[in-house]
Amino acid sequence: MEAVVYLQPALILQHHAYRESSLLLEVFTRDYGIISVLAKGVRKEKSKMAGLLLPFILVNISYLGRNELKTLTQVEFVSSYPLQGMSLYCGFYVNELLQKFLHKYDPYPALFVRYLHCLQALSSAETIEQTLRYFELDLLQDTGYGIQLDVDCETGVNVDSVQRYHYLPAHGMKYSAHGIISGETLQLLAKNAMLDTKALSESKILLRKMLDSYLQGKPLKSRDVLANIIQYL
Repeated sequence: MEAVVYLQPALILQHHAYRESSLLLEVFTRDYGIISVLAKGVRKEKSKMAGLLLPFILVNISYLGRNELKTLTQVEFVSSYPLQGMSLYCGFYVNELLQKFLHKYDPYPALFVRYLHCLQALSSAETIEQTLRYFELDLLQDTGYGIQLDVDCETGVNVDSVQRYHYLPAHGMKYSAHGIISGETLQLLAKNAMLDTKALSESKILLRKMLDSYLQGKPLKSRDVLANIIQYL
């Protein structure tokens, strides 16, 4: 029997042209996770769907299909997140992270909501780096890779704000005199607190190591693009 889903909240993560007039979409849905969808004929001049099937637009979609590739039947606009400049590139980075870390067709409803909050924060363009760091932590937590940031994984003792710590993949934070991050920054991250310049710098290094330990050498194209942009700012 053909499965039919009606008006599922969703955002487009990536799209590719398919044949003469269609699109292949990678879509993050609230209740079904990331799915692949074929949008037939939407690139025709008279199509009203194409303008809605873009990243950073929240839509409700209906689709059907028994196989992994679903067929789009309906799309309704809900809201949009107008990302510009650096926020736009960071949005593509977040989309790529989702595609790398989430298993297709597995639901992540809580992370879907956090993704919406992330896009809303990026659209304000006020705390871009902090927004990225906390979304990266949410992503790791919701995909089973989270750690207890404010506890030494070897001793079980709370981290000391004046000491430094090193990250042990799949274990957590360990005291190290020459560690990459201070206990003070770890305490801030554990509380989802505001991050000052020092904490932003240290947390960026930490999250890079945490993400890379699970990416297993898979490159992030958006990360390279961001690095090149920052270099010339």
